[in-house]
Amino acid sequence: MPRIAIRLATPDDAAAVTAVFHAAINGKATCSYDAEQLSAWCAGRTVEQFRRELELGMNPFLVAEAGVATPLDPPVAPPPGEAPNPEARRPRGGTPPAPATSFRVVGFGALRGDEVAYLYAAPQAPPGTGSELLRELERRAVEQGWPELRLTASLNALAFYKEHGYRELRRDIRVMSVEGGFVRLVAIEARKRLTPRGGLPSRSSGEPALAE
Repeated sequence: MPRIAIRLATPDDAAAVTAVFHAAINGKATCSYDAEQLSAWCAGRTVEQFRRELELGMNPFLVAEAGVATPLDPPVAPPPGEAPNPEARRPRGGTPPAPATSFRVVGFGALRGDEVAYLYAAPQAPPGTGSELLRELERRAVEQGWPELRLTASLNALAFYKEHGYRELRRDIRVMSVEGGFVRLVAIEARKRLTPRGGLPSRSSGEPALAE
């Protein structure tokens, strides 16, 4: 299984974050929303917008990277008309070197105060990517002293959040303006009480608001 690494995002991650955002919505939410709703959800989410958010420094904005093994050198092709020679691919002097590992962004998440503002994993992300990101966001929220986290979940993500201890509070209709009219989406507000570690102080949590 590919290794997952979580780190703080930088403005240079804007293109990768945008790609994950659109891939996650169009690859996972089709069972809960129609094409018009998905288009409205994605509208305006450009590389420039995410770059601005990354430059503002949401606290924190994390990306998850998956390590993918890549060969150090391309295979040696035999000249035309010659049969493949297995010895030509074998390095001299013992064990062949391990393949290099490249990393690509496969998920991201961010906090805005006591709110999970973003949490997305691409369809091709390794299993557990979303869970790893959520656990790290919760850990950092505890360090910041928040007693609980709130979020707005899509219908397709509700089961995931319930598995991680989030309690559904209510369902709302989000109205998005699109060319020629409006599109309505069902969104679910949820909360989770966090367990403080090491006696960290808690802050007062604000009123719930719809997340992006």
